[in-house]
Amino acid sequence: MSRFFLLRRVAPFLSGALGLAGCALLPKDTPIAQKMPLPPMGKTLAAAEPLRAAPEWTRPLWWKELRCPDLDRILDEALSANPGLRAAADRIRFSWAIAAHERGRLLPSLEGRPWLLNDTLGVWQVPGSSFFGPFGGRSFAFADYSPAFFTYHIDLWGEDRSRIRAAVGEARAAMAEFALSQLTLSTTLARRYIELVSRAEEEEIVRKMAAELEEDLALARSRHRKAGIDTLLPVYSLEQRLAATRQREKTLERENALLRDEIAALAGKGPDWGRAIPIASATFPKRFPLPASVPLELLSHRPDVAINLWRVESAAQRVRVAKTAFYPNINLVGFAGFQTLNLATILLAPAQAFMYMAGPAITLPIFERGQLTARLVAEQEEYNIAVERYNDAVLGAARSVADALARWKESAENLATQDAALSAAERFARLTASRYKAGLVTRIDQIEASLAAREQSLRLSSLTASHLESVVSLQEALGGGYLAQATP
Repeated sequence: MSRFFLLRRVAPFLSGALGLAGCALLPKDTPIAQKMPLPPMGKTLAAAEPLRAAPEWTRPLWWKELRCPDLDRILDEALSANPGLRAAADRIRFSWAIAAHERGRLLPSLEGRPWLLNDTLGVWQVPGSSFFGPFGGRSFAFADYSPAFFTYHIDLWGEDRSRIRAAVGEARAAMAEFALSQLTLSTTLARRYIELVSRAEEEEIVRKMAAELEEDLALARSRHRKAGIDTLLPVYSLEQRLAATRQREKTLERENALLRDEIAALAGKGPDWGRAIPIASATFPKRFPLPASVPLELLSHRPDVAINLWRVESAAQRVRVAKTAFYPNINLVGFAGFQTLNLATILLAPAQAFMYMAGPAITLPIFERGQLTARLVAEQEEYNIAVERYNDAVLGAARSVADALARWKESAENLATQDAALSAAERFARLTASRYKAGLVTRIDQIEASLAAREQSLRLSSLTASHLESVVSLQEALGGGYLAQATP
């Protein structure tokens, strides 16, 4: 058996032993945080069971349930013009570009360099006292030009694949962030528009109340001055009530203007656009039922939970990347170019100056254990932080769903009782008007009955807005129809 044949048989084992010897020793894993399971919601959902009648789960365009065309148009403009939402969309494209860059690690790299770029030209002076012998004291013109470079990383330990998965996880998290921004924008705009419609309705009721109070005050003054029936006490009382009502009207006007400005800003428009927001034809359904069936994976239908879940996956992949750094790293490298000690040779006889190199480049991390360990511990702690943030998001989501259900149920019940109160006040006002026509009561009594009915109308308007806002909060808590692209 020849020495050459023996060397060929032994070389793989020698290289394997060298690789194992060059590995840095992996430290013990730090305590790893655990993702908590989705909290049970059965009893919380069952509490609202008698009121659940809607046939469908929350749809992505959840605001269509409000059946208000004016609100639909506002939201359509806002979702296309809001700067914050556009920035979130840009972050998605940025994240996928990073993932595509990481995916390039799986492919070989061939780099070409033009002439006189990163090459070496010059004069080499050899000292006479050197070991160059007869060449001592001479100078040479030299050139070193390598226009082609080739590299390919052999992904033995899955480092490149883990980097790609980490980047994809961040891109998925960016997509969930966009969905969260869209949900936050749409729910905030819906709340403000509901408030605007309610304030406009209340402003109209208060304006009618002020007109009736002015009439009541005029009658009280007439009774005191001309007939001498009453004292000044009713006059003073009505003057106070009228002043308070006027202040209330001004407050509603100011809130109306502020809400229009806020809606315009959320829609990515200027204040003048907000002045033209239509509200006269805005109508909403009186009652909103819950979905007929709520899926068991309720909390996974929330973009904030999905964001943290994808970041947990990304952090887990970065831990794997940090672990691969403890093993030998092998790259296939090569270059081709020209090298000569006579500058003219590279121009007149380039074949004589041609050179190339190809082969593996092995990096042994045996002396870098301290630095690699610190990096691994840092990545493991980042993973633990991501897990605990996910757990916190899950608990927060469960609480927000329970709170939204409670507010929705309370607002529906309050609305039902206020309907009864308003109905009673209106019946009393109609009865008083009939008695006034029959001469059984005074005009002041009729006005007071009408004012009492309008006060109940104001309260109904406020409670209706609260119920609509509770519906929006419930839609937000249920994720607004968000569906994750995939579960990591």
